[in-house]
Amino acid sequence: MHVHSLVRGAALVLVLALAACGFEAPAPKRTPPPPAPPTPTSTLAATLVVPAATIVQDLNARTKDEIARITDQEVDCAIAKCRLTLVATKTGPITGSAADGKLSLALPLTATADVSLKALFVKTKAHGVATGTVQTATSFRLAPDWRLDTNTTGRVDLSQADLKLGPLKMSVADMWNRNEQHISQPLFKALDKRVSAGIKIKPQAERLWAKAFHPIKVGKSPQSWLVLNPQRILIAQPTTQSDSFVVSLGVEVQARVVVADQPPEEPLKTPPLPAPAPFTAPSNRFSFIVPALLPYDEAASLALKRLDKKPIRLGSATVRFERLEILPSGQDVVVAVRFCVAQSWDPFGWFDACGEGYLRGVPVFDAASGTIHIANVHYDIATQNLVLNLLKTIESDQLDKLVQNNLVFSVAKDLAKLDAELKTALAKPQKRGVSITGDIDSFGQPTLTWTKDGFLATFPAQGTISADLNLKD
Repeated sequence: MHVHSLVRGAALVLVLALAACGFEAPAPKRTPPPPAPPTPTSTLAATLVVPAATIVQDLNARTKDEIARITDQEVDCAIAKCRLTLVATKTGPITGSAADGKLSLALPLTATADVSLKALFVKTKAHGVATGTVQTATSFRLAPDWRLDTNTTGRVDLSQADLKLGPLKMSVADMWNRNEQHISQPLFKALDKRVSAGIKIKPQAERLWAKAFHPIKVGKSPQSWLVLNPQRILIAQPTTQSDSFVVSLGVEVQARVVVADQPPEEPLKTPPLPAPAPFTAPSNRFSFIVPALLPYDEAASLALKRLDKKPIRLGSATVRFERLEILPSGQDVVVAVRFCVAQSWDPFGWFDACGEGYLRGVPVFDAASGTIHIANVHYDIATQNLVLNLLKTIESDQLDKLVQNNLVFSVAKDLAKLDAELKTALAKPQKRGVSITGDIDSFGQPTLTWTKDGFLATFPAQGTISADLNLKD
């Protein structure tokens, strides 16, 4: 009986000694973390409105009194060729309106004609002055090089001022109409140039393009910025609306929110304005990515504090965690831990079993609670036998499941705060220059991934956004 007791005591001492010596599991195999999800493409829409009155005012400023001149040109005088000198002079302001995709103009004028005829046995001259109006309609089309092509057609209505050339009797109006290609067409081409010069689309597109490269501050604590990342510029063909010339422009962007103490870097020089792509369906609908990044060290610190505040108990033993680290991998994350198992009958910790091991789990986002948690936590294969052998001495193998309960991290407050700041920032228009304003309707279904830096929950924000190009610089 005495010998049997000695054997049992020696065995107990051996078990305790083995427990106290500790263990260290080999590092697990890891692969690169998955890439971040693609950023959606959206369109920042803007409408350029130029009232017809503004175009007409510019035309009046650019158009001198003399609007057409022909000097000693051979023209058709019905039964013979004659020489014409004609001066057309504006006698009042140009008036106009915009409708049906065209700019209609009316220009009052006086036409002074001097005609000379030299023929067999005939040599004569005539002088006539007619008054009337030029009625035109100008259509517009934007060329791929941003040039505004205009096409002006119309008619000239003149009074019947007579021109008598010997036996030939005709009017200034007849003379004009017979030689329209020499008189009306140059006048229409001159109006084309002046109308085109008065409607500046490319400079406005350049302003919108440059604005899209500037980050927009949308949050203060932490500081956050809406980065538009423009891809290309879009434009719809010009049209008219409410007596105005209207052009819908858009910038195709891949917008996202960046959380940083300093604004994200922008190019030292704005890239040149590219050739426009067709804007087939102008809309102010908009979407962009809102990220919620939880760094691994912050998540590990939160989990370690929870485990320290409320230690895990396994039967008569207590598990004390000394270190916890989260490491990314391709299909999951690795939770590296250093912990000690203390027995209740060992108040001095002489026989604590300490060691380092690795758990694995898959990050998941719970939209209802706004939390990121690591699910399906289990031992890494190289750790499993070491830990299970240790835990068998205290008749429990549930350490992985109990650790999982502490790997839950809430981002709900951060998202709510960012939502409010985004709405406030986008709803406030700028006072000068290109103004970008918008309204967020909702956050879409989040996508969770993990990067080399932390857990990344990305939320597609949906709403409306537009740019106002009609502010004074």
